[in-house]
Amino acid sequence: MARGKIASNPSTLVELGVKELKQSVKRLQALMDEAPIGICNTDLKGKITYVNKRFEEVSGYSREEVVGKNGLKLGILSNETVRLLAKRMKDRLMERPPRILEMQFKCKDGHWIWVAIEGELIREQGIPVGFQIISRDITGHKRAEETLKRQEVYFQQLFDDSPDAIALLDTTDRFVNVNKAFEALFGYRAEEIKGRPINDIIVPEDHMEEASVLSQAVLSGAVMRKEVVRRRKDGSVVDVSTLGYPIQFGNKMVGVYAIYSDITERKQAEEALKEAQERLIRSEKLVAIGQLASGVGHELRNPLAAIKNAVLYVRRKVAKSELSATEPKVLEFLDIVDEEVNSSNKVITDLLSFSRVAKPTVSLVNVGSIIKDALNHVAMSENVRLTMDVDPGLPMVMVDAAQIRQVFINIILNALEAMPEGGRLEIRARSKAEFATVGFADTGCGIPESVTDKIFDPLFTTKPKGIGLGLAMCKSIMEGHGGDIGVKSKEGKGTTFTLSLPTRVV
Repeated sequence: MARGKIASNPSTLVELGVKELKQSVKRLQALMDEAPIGICNTDLKGKITYVNKRFEEVSGYSREEVVGKNGLKLGILSNETVRLLAKRMKDRLMERPPRILEMQFKCKDGHWIWVAIEGELIREQGIPVGFQIISRDITGHKRAEETLKRQEVYFQQLFDDSPDAIALLDTTDRFVNVNKAFEALFGYRAEEIKGRPINDIIVPEDHMEEASVLSQAVLSGAVMRKEVVRRRKDGSVVDVSTLGYPIQFGNKMVGVYAIYSDITERKQAEEALKEAQERLIRSEKLVAIGQLASGVGHELRNPLAAIKNAVLYVRRKVAKSELSATEPKVLEFLDIVDEEVNSSNKVITDLLSFSRVAKPTVSLVNVGSIIKDALNHVAMSENVRLTMDVDPGLPMVMVDAAQIRQVFINIILNALEAMPEGGRLEIRARSKAEFATVGFADTGCGIPESVTDKIFDPLFTTKPKGIGLGLAMCKSIMEGHGGDIGVKSKEGKGTTFTLSLPTRVV
């Protein structure tokens, strides 16, 4: 019965509908007020008609302070933001799709915050009457972005300005980026090496080893430390110390930082120190040999002289007796004794000569004349063909002619001994920079590669009857003149000694 009365009474239905609508509006209002995002409604001209609690909390303004006022003229937005918002409002009225806008907003206490806003049209009976602006505080996100950008700029500056050459490689060992120091060290511009494989700067003989080490570093995530030789763009090589740092994103390897330090000067210093130590050791050996030679040389020569005289006496007696006919071996053995005495005397002479190498008494001389003088003191074998090529414009050298002649004689004799069956000896003198270089090239038996670096050491020899002082004395004399002596040899093919002496222009 009651239901029929309600249904038959239109005014009652309207009242119920209005009541239900008011309740829905209240529920919506409550939802908007308690929403975790800021909400601000305005009319079409920008006058604020509503703000929720979140807006009040974030901005510091109460509803009473902003409702009824034009939000574009409150001074809470920058002039640029006001212009941008006005444009966005027109776009929405023209039914253009909404877009999120990140902007700065001035709070009541004067500090600025970043918000992301999105606007929707408010319609009544299908007609636009205002805007609802939804905002989120993104200040923390923006600060994190700015911090990240500053860090990126900072790290980029560290990358660019590092005194060490740095390269970023991907997991296929290709260059992604390089810094200025890398460009300077290797000669490649960043844009021309990007995408190229690391093999482009690795010397060919090290490709396999380097590939293995890099692959292991990528797979294990380990730091790679190594001293290696790298190849520049122009083909020259450079000694570097390299560090490979793995780059991980989460648990995934995404690349490698390769850091190169030029250690050329350090390597040169180490080499110089090694050479200085070798010279010191050699010098100490020379002193010891000199002391030995001085101490025993004369003591040995006296009994050798007595033996030689005795051999001479016995040979005369045997030659006059029947023994020479019945025992011919006697004279043969006496010859052997005499020959061995002569060999022993030569060893003593070499020892004394070596220990008495004096400070050179220098004068301006012609290298060609010293070579000719040395050849006059050597009995050249008929089966050895000699060729000599001396530059007529070769500058004079300031040397002790007698000492340099002795060096040349020793080198020539060594060449002849290396060619017992004959061969070719070529002597060539040229000017090179501030030095006169003299090369002695033979076609003899050559020197084994395993001993080439030892032939100038005192007491080292490959000859059955040598004592290893000839080449040591040559090196000592050359160094005493500010020059040098070097050797290149191939076993079975021959040997070339090259001597360098400082020139003097007159």
